[in-house]
Amino acid sequence: MRKLTKELPEERLSSTNKDGSRRYIYPSFVKGKYKNWHSALYSVLLVFFLILPWIKINGQQALFLDIAHRKFTFFGLTLWAHDAPLLALVFISFVLIAGLVTSLFGRLWCGWACPQTVFIDFLYRRIERWIEGSAKDQEKLDAGPWTINKLIKKSFKWSLFLGISLVITHSFLAYFVGADTVTHMILRPPQENWVSFLFIVFSTGIILFDFGWFREQFCIIACPYGRFQSVIMDTDSLSVSYDYNRGEPRKNKDSKTEGDCIDCYRCVHVCPTGIDIRRGLQLECIMCSACIDACDMVMEKTGKPKGLIRYTSERALTEKTTLRFLRPRVFVYSTLLIIMISALVFFLTHRDTIRINIVRPHAVPYQYLETSQKVINHFKFNLRNQSSYPVKVSVTFTKEDILSGGTIVSPIVAPIIQPGKSLRYDVFAHFPLDWLENGNTIRTLLIHETTLHPAGLQVETVTEEIKLVGPML
Repeated sequence: MRKLTKELPEERLSSTNKDGSRRYIYPSFVKGKYKNWHSALYSVLLVFFLILPWIKINGQQALFLDIAHRKFTFFGLTLWAHDAPLLALVFISFVLIAGLVTSLFGRLWCGWACPQTVFIDFLYRRIERWIEGSAKDQEKLDAGPWTINKLIKKSFKWSLFLGISLVITHSFLAYFVGADTVTHMILRPPQENWVSFLFIVFSTGIILFDFGWFREQFCIIACPYGRFQSVIMDTDSLSVSYDYNRGEPRKNKDSKTEGDCIDCYRCVHVCPTGIDIRRGLQLECIMCSACIDACDMVMEKTGKPKGLIRYTSERALTEKTTLRFLRPRVFVYSTLLIIMISALVFFLTHRDTIRINIVRPHAVPYQYLETSQKVINHFKFNLRNQSSYPVKVSVTFTKEDILSGGTIVSPIVAPIIQPGKSLRYDVFAHFPLDWLENGNTIRTLLIHETTLHPAGLQVETVTEEIKLVGPML
């Protein structure tokens, strides 16, 4: 049974026993304003995480990380493997956003928006409380012998866990293979998609293990974000903090002092990582605010002001002031983030639908047809479709050059290039001999790019200058 130990061990994690084995944590249920805000936000995020891969923007999946085909779609923007600089800018921007948010607001992501927290707190623990009862009932059930009642409860609970894990896994798979592909695979026998089927089995096992049993150990042991916080945060970063000036010395049966903390241990009982927030900022704290609601409830019952545990900063506790935004690291993160986003916007706005590379074969620079007094130049076009839709390409001279006798001939008429694919084809420029001055001339080619968009054709024309060569006049 749970013991009201007044002090957690200092020489080891609160979630471990003396022999190093895991001490399973049973966080008590808590009510309060932050819990209500969490529930509302979790409801939105839960739907968002699960349906995001099934949402389409301009006919494309909203978020699609198609590693197999090296295609990455972010809310209507599609990047390919050859867009490595742009992908690097996107990645660096996310890192800088994480650094800026953590510098300002601490590990707010962990306690409020991380999928690990959202799914465990909003789904798995709710099911656990519904089937097994309160935290004390759960601990008593686990410590007791295996009976029919225990077997039924555990089987029912893990069956529901398995069902939820399967739903999460299929939505997770849709981020990488596509929602349409997942739907097709669900309706077909497993032997037709053995690789994806085995991936589903493996991923479901991992999620079931993590959300159903491993839980806070992932945040404490495996997640690197907790390690980064010590580097990114400082004394002005927001954190869940205990006001030791107001709370200490704690009130107990051996003390007659006037500290507001009555040492009820309620803040520890509700903590999902099992820490004592009164010891200050700790690596295991995910800023979930459960201890704030628990302490506020106790303060209300004892007639003391709320906020003994609250969102604040270390500097605010000691100096009664804080430099939340006017700090060097905030300035550095903000400046770098503006630079990265500006560079990303610049490159995206100047990004061509079709990447064009025109080269001239070295063997025969030109052919001269004496009968027609025309010259032929041979060019090799290397085209890559950088958009998310098929694009039809056609090449012509300008209207003026066509009227003066220039024509473009190609074995492939108006080829269609699929998204992310490349095409190499030959183009022959026929033009009158009198175009040449000093043996060459610069002319403009019009490259018409027709995007075959589901909403209708989108035509764009770009220009490329080529040098035409031939015999000296």
